[in-house]
Amino acid sequence: MRSRGLRSLSVVDGGRLEGILTSRDVMRVTSTRSNISVAGLMLPLQLIVTPADDLARLSRGMVNLGLSDVPVVQSHADRTVVGLVRLDDILRKIAGAMKPSLTVSDIMTREVVTCEADNEISSVWDVMEQTRCSGLPVTRHDRQKHRLEVIGMITRSNIIRSGMTRLEEESDKGRFRSPPRVRLIMRTPAITAAPEMPVSEAIELMLKRNVGRLPVLARGELVGIVSRSDAIKAACGD
Repeated sequence: MRSRGLRSLSVVDGGRLEGILTSRDVMRVTSTRSNISVAGLMLPLQLIVTPADDLARLSRGMVNLGLSDVPVVQSHADRTVVGLVRLDDILRKIAGAMKPSLTVSDIMTREVVTCEADNEISSVWDVMEQTRCSGLPVTRHDRQKHRLEVIGMITRSNIIRSGMTRLEEESDKGRFRSPPRVRLIMRTPAITAAPEMPVSEAIELMLKRNVGRLPVLARGELVGIVSRSDAIKAACGD
């Protein structure tokens, strides 16, 4: 998962789909020498998808379950894996069909969960788990301008790829004298959107830059965040 940047893996037995293993599940293993098998961690099949299924229904199901990709099986009776659908694939499909009048401010989330550059990575991971946010804007307060500025982004993928996993466990063992901070792995500068940006342009920006969410800035201040899920909800309904 780390080397290929994958968020999940299909679990198969003889070509038959048995479950899904996500990066979140793997990160819950607290020992580097754990003998837990994939079967002990994988999620049961919550969403079975076939080539004939309705795309809008699939989209809503993926968003509700927090899945970034799902395997496609031959049929409900024959669970032989024949492909994979990702949220990005769906976004490409719907981008051109979005109403030109629909803007980022119409669909963005206004209550934004954030962190700061000096926060410990382990605590930020905990926040992501509690809030189900897979990425957080890294902010600082500009006292002179009286506004909250975005100086970067940190995502679950950043943490996994960095190798800084099982941080609380390692810190307790004394491996880290000073726990790693967000500034070490955050992405800068943050890729952002404006409230008046058409949703179709925001989708194109997310696909082009391979990001799942965009902090929304108005005159340099953080006013919201828009994600792939927000765009799909707008296109397919809640």
